[in-house]
Amino acid sequence: MKASSYWLAAIAALFLFTMPGARAADADGQVIVRVETVPATGNRTLVFDGEPSGSLTLDNDGRGSLVMGVAVGSHESTLARIDQRLLDAGYRLVNIQCNDVASASRSDGDLQNRRANFAVDPGETVTCTFQLGIDMACICPKEGRWRVNNHVGSMICSGAFSMNVPLPADRDTGKLTVNSDCSTVHGDSLGDDEADIDMQLQPDCSWKGSVGGERDGIPMTIHFRWNAESETRITGDLYSNVSQQGMTCNMKRTYELDFEG
Repeated sequence: MKASSYWLAAIAALFLFTMPGARAADADGQVIVRVETVPATGNRTLVFDGEPSGSLTLDNDGRGSLVMGVAVGSHESTLARIDQRLLDAGYRLVNIQCNDVASASRSDGDLQNRRANFAVDPGETVTCTFQLGIDMACICPKEGRWRVNNHVGSMICSGAFSMNVPLPADRDTGKLTVNSDCSTVHGDSLGDDEADIDMQLQPDCSWKGSVGGERDGIPMTIHFRWNAESETRITGDLYSNVSQQGMTCNMKRTYELDFEG
């Protein structure tokens, strides 16, 4: 989950120097919204707004999908309506996961707003899966040592010129400490050059936290989100938006944490 020194140094250098930028030519891509219910239940309808939009009916295996061809760039699809029969049975949206983990322009899910944010590269097909599950108590992660597996991320800048800097994948380890009612998880040294972070439990059972600071006089705040899939596994993402000297840079990556003991 690190937002390492190479990100900080890169963005500092970006605002201190100018360099030519190049814009990639537009090309077609495809976005897919997929729905899964756990446990599986079929013959239920869900409605989506945006790109893609429309209604889908779940098959007997509890799955359904919408597909749409789109231009390269950003697209959003929001879950606008859930079949009342699903709600009456206790189903709620519990996770949104996008499959382009190796892409420089990462897509991600916004669980609170029930939205998938697609970032489509030339010729790319991106699938974001909306998972509905039965309401249950929030999962509390175990205390102890955790291994952090950072996926490839990106820093995309626009303004006076354009720049797209990939953030390489890497691994770290750190320690998690949980308070008495599991409302706060303290992360200690989850990266070699990272500040500690407190993650706060949200009403939807996700976790959120932020770390602030500056590099070469440039202020920045990095926001972290977690989804505890079990007591021993966490998936998450981080993002930061920085504006300085007429330039705006957006940084994001996804990661996984696994309990080591």
